[in-house]
Amino acid sequence: MSTDTNSLSPVEALLSPYRHSTHPWLTWYSLSGERVELSGRVFDNWVAKSANLLDEEFDLAPGDVVGIDMSGHWKSAALALACWHLGAELHCVAPGENPGNVDLFITASPQTLNVDGSVEVLVVPLPSLSMSFDGELPVGATDYASEVRSYADSYFPSPIDTTAVALRHESKMLSFVDLFTQGQSPTGTTLVTTAWPLERLLPAFIGLWSKGTSVVLVEEGVAITEGMLQGERVINTLDQKS
Repeated sequence: MSTDTNSLSPVEALLSPYRHSTHPWLTWYSLSGERVELSGRVFDNWVAKSANLLDEEFDLAPGDVVGIDMSGHWKSAALALACWHLGAELHCVAPGENPGNVDLFITASPQTLNVDGSVEVLVVPLPSLSMSFDGELPVGATDYASEVRSYADSYFPSPIDTTAVALRHESKMLSFVDLFTQGQSPTGTTLVTTAWPLERLLPAFIGLWSKGTSVVLVEEGVAITEGMLQGERVINTLDQKS
């Protein structure tokens, strides 16, 4: 078993230096007109709350597999890091695709659900201020919005096997070591859009955040104006054509 010698988990090493920061960490623009700015402190709180929910409600543990069909969003980013706090593997699939053998499935669109009936399901409302999911939940599913706020703002991780798989999509896999020790990323506030699927966005986020870089995440289709770039003090735009 390989563990990070400086902290209990790679997620802890990533977030702890910015845990008390009030500076923007992730700013989200949606097609619905939302602009949500999360500081380092607030984002860390959401990751901790989500990790506590996954731990206490689903007994998620190292080696467990979590399927997810969500696109880029601040909530999918927080939930991904929460899964990795617990040492779980995240398996990204397209909406409506059967993820195979998973221990938990996370979705924002339960109407496209294609999982075995024995799999536990966490449904995530996308509007940032939602207090509950606005629609019919699958039988036995858990509503993320109505549950997560009751959990603690701090999470105390245990050591994990950093050689284990952290992120999987189809036949492509990244270990925790691969994911959290990447090459060069730009510094200075960086704009990213959801043109990339989640399995490509998450490594990009980690690469940027590991440099202390603030991310502006824009839902595909939202107009990126000069006013937005100036207002958010964007220095770089991630090349997503490749």
